[in-house]
Formats: sequence, structure tokens, C-alpha cells
Amino acid sequence: MLTRRFTRLALSAALVTAAGAGLLSTGSAHAVGISTVGGQITRSEVLARAQSWVDEGVWYSQQGTYSDSNGSYRPDCSGYVSMSWHLGQSRTTWTLPGVSAQLGSFDDLKPGDALDRYNPATAQYDTHVILFAGWVDGAHTSANIYTESQSGTQASRKTYSRSYLNSQNYVGFRYNNIVDASPTSYPDPASLPTGTLVKASNDPTVKLMISGAGLAVSGSDVTPDGYDMSKVVTVDDAKFWALPSSLPAGTVVHDQGGGPNRYVIVGGAALPITGAEWTADGYSTRPDMGVPTSWLNAATAASLPAGTVVHDQGGGANRYVIVGGAALPITGSEWTADGYSIRPDMGVPGAWLASAQQTVLPTGTLVTGQSGGDPSIYVMVNNSALPITGSEWTADGYAGQALMGVPETWLGAAVAKPLADRTVVKDVSGANATVHVMAGGKAVALSGADYTALHYDAAPLVAAPGTWLAAAAARPAPADGTLLVSPDSATVWLVTGHGGKKALTAADFGPGKYDLAKVVTVPTALTASLPTVTS
Repeated sequence: MLTRRFTRLALSAALVTAAGAGLLSTGSAHAVGISTVGGQITRSEVLARAQSWVDEGVWYSQQGTYSDSNGSYRPDCSGYVSMSWHLGQSRTTWTLPGVSAQLGSFDDLKPGDALDRYNPATAQYDTHVILFAGWVDGAHTSANIYTESQSGTQASRKTYSRSYLNSQNYVGFRYNNIVDASPTSYPDPASLPTGTLVKASNDPTVKLMISGAGLAVSGSDVTPDGYDMSKVVTVDDAKFWALPSSLPAGTVVHDQGGGPNRYVIVGGAALPITGAEWTADGYSTRPDMGVPTSWLNAATAASLPAGTVVHDQGGGANRYVIVGGAALPITGSEWTADGYSIRPDMGVPGAWLASAQQTVLPTGTLVTGQSGGDPSIYVMVNNSALPITGSEWTADGYAGQALMGVPETWLGAAVAKPLADRTVVKDVSGANATVHVMAGGKAVALSGADYTALHYDAAPLVAAPGTWLAAAAARPAPADGTLLVSPDSATVWLVTGHGGKKALTAADFGPGKYDLAKVVTVPTALTASLPTVTS
């Protein structure tokens, strides 16, 4: 099994070429802002210049330049930042730090700063650079960014999680000539009352102000939600983009367009409140905020961030940690020892929590013990935790995936849980092309003919670590209690006596007896290999 040796992987360097000689294309947008080449530039103008390439749909290229009223710049990642900062030339990822100052923390970032990706393999900033547009939320867990990413894509505005930026070795840089002042005196949106519609001067996006957050209003919301677009207030650009896009935890909301359903906001997700919980759990005493329909639809589809600690708002001592949408129980000994006690403890509706407790971690999730007591790393497959060896960690592509810390007691149970019968598995590495079906903890090999004839070709095919699969295939027989049938006979066999088989009759099935739904169809060779027992 693979122990946790967190080795920073060398990042492949993206080639950043010098400016080519050719002219790619010419844009028609009007000039943005009042800055001069290489002179002072406000944060709002930096964002406006960045947005202009999004509006023009500028395609990524490392050859030539793209020219519009903003100047002529190479339309790749570093050329995009150079244009946004109104530099005299298109710099590269490794020369942009020469006109900027490195920031000490992501929390120091302000709209218009850059995030340059460090490559530990070369000890250079030679990989990628993006422009920071503002934090999505007050906790600084997700950032809005502008980027020219790769061939075949256009300049775009995206959202990256802080954990992703950190894992990819991004470092903040502030242009030497950037200033905070706005060229036009627009109000701070956070100073406006709840219910105000606001927009930036450089973008058509409209947001609804609620409790200091800006919730995006789509065109489909305007009529059913009753928004008066003639009353939209233009606000400071930088502060507009820096607005949190999620409401404070515990806010109660409903669809502005109508309907009886109520939700509570936790970690950016809208969790449904049942009628019984509305009064009993105290939600009816909180302000009930109408929110844009499209925003609410997105919030109800969102999952709580991994690592969120929750409890039933209706009461009870049990605590849970959210991982992959599932609520995993935390024992009393783990509460303090594993650091859960220092995290915010969020009350959630009990009906929602009960559903999350039944949720299975998605197949492919990588997990390890939060305490480090078990330093091994596992991959979740159908709610079973399968061990990954050191050689498989990198070779099979696990090293590039997120690794989730989980309570060790829960993990122990998941490790001990056999992969469910009738699960169809293959070696994730592809080194072993044989497909297997699980039966009582044994991986039973299927020939190509078996795979089709036994109808396993219609079942989901999941990938498992090759070392684990080889060990499961080497088991001499399925576990006692497994029910088997093979195509040579209609007889259902019960595995018993440590690897023998006993024939069952129709009288053995029914309520309180064996369940035909649990019978596993296996190749005749397996049932033939098991000795028959009569008692």
C-alpha cells in the first residue's frame, strides 16, 4: 500500500515563444481606459482591458500579434497579461516578474494582479500566467480569473478554487504601476442596500445585492422575478468583480420567481428545508430572502465543499465531515485529535443530512486517513476502499488527482468492505486486459465470450489498482455465503465450508431466506472447480 509521501511533481513547462513577426488579426473594439503605455493604470482599467479580449473572442496563439485599439500584443497567456497591464511589449511568463512585485499570500491579491505558475523542475516561472479578477467569496476559497489558456480556446473569464491554484504552484504578482483609484467615481456595491441591482461599467453582467454579496441575474430571471432593469446602478468595477457570489452561511432563501420551497445556504450550496424543519429548527425566525431563480438553481445543484463539518440543526451530538457529497461520521476521539474541532461546525437540515449519510463517495475518489494513523492511500470503488501501491501511484495517474482526508474509523470500515458482488472490474493501468466480475471478494476472470454471454457487457466497467485486482483474482474461492450460478445449469450454489458448494432448491428462497437478487452469474469453470458438499 502506498504511504503518504507528498512529493511535489515536476510540472511540464509550456513553451512560451517570443513575439512572432506576423499580424494575426485586428480587433474593432474602442479603446479601453485612459492609461498610457507603461504608465500608471487603475485596477478597473486592467479588468476592462482584459474583458475587451473576452468580448472580442480573441483566439489563443503564440505566433504573431493581435491588434486592436488597446495595442498589439501576442495572444497567449503572458501577452494577455501584458495587454491588460498596458505594457510596452508582450512579455513572457518568466519576464513578467521583472515589472511586478511578488505577493506574500493569496490573501494579498487584488483585482488586476497576476498569478504566475512556478515550475519546480526548472525553478522558473515558465508554465502559465493568469489575471486575478477577484474572490468569489469572502472566505477566499475560489477566485475569478481571466486567461488565454491554450490553442483552440479564446480569452475567457473562469473560476478556479484556491486549492487548485495552490496545488499548481501559482504565485501572486502585482504590477509596479498599478493603482487602486478608479478613473470614475462609482459607488462601492457593498454600501448599497439589499435588493439593489448593480453592474460594472465594463461588463453587461447584472447582480442583485443581498447581505453584501452579488448574485448574478440572468436574462431569464428578469420577467418572472420582477426585476426592473431601468434601476441598475453602475458601481466600481474592481469592487463589483470582488463581490462574494455566495450568501453568508445560515441565510434562508426562496425563489424570487415564486414557490413555497425554502432553503438554507451552507458553503455556497442551497439545502432544502422540509415543512417540519421550518419551525422546529428555528428557520422561520430568520429573514427569508428572495434570490434570482437561475442563481438558486445553481446553488441547489451545488455540493458542500469537501472538509465542511456539519451537524443536524435539529439537535444531536453527532458530527460529520463532507467529502464528495457524502457525510462521513466523526467519532468522539477523532473530533479533537484530527483537527475537526477547530473548523466551523455548520448546522444543516436533518432530512438533507440523512440523505448525505446515505450518499456513496464517487468511484475514483482518492482517500487517506485524516489523522495519518493509516498512512496508506486508497481509491474508492463502489463504496469500498482499495489500496494503491507506491509503483501505481504515479504510473497509473493517481498522483494528479485530489487526495481527500477522511475519518480513520470510517476509512477502516471502507477498507474492510469487500467490493460488491457483480461489480465488473478491469486493471486501471491496462497491463492486464482481462475483465473480472466480483463474487464474494474474489475477482472472477471473464473471457471475451463470457463477458458478452453472461451480459456483463451491459454493466458499468470500473477501474481498480492492478495489484489489488491480482490479489482478488488469486483468491481460491468466493467467501462462504456467496450465491453462484453458471450457464451449464439452473442450479444455484451456496459457497460454504471454506470454498465448497452446496446446491439450493426453490424452497431455500423467499422472505427470511436466500435472495435470488444476490445470485452472481459466473463462468462454469469456477463452479466446476468447487467441491460439492451435502451438509
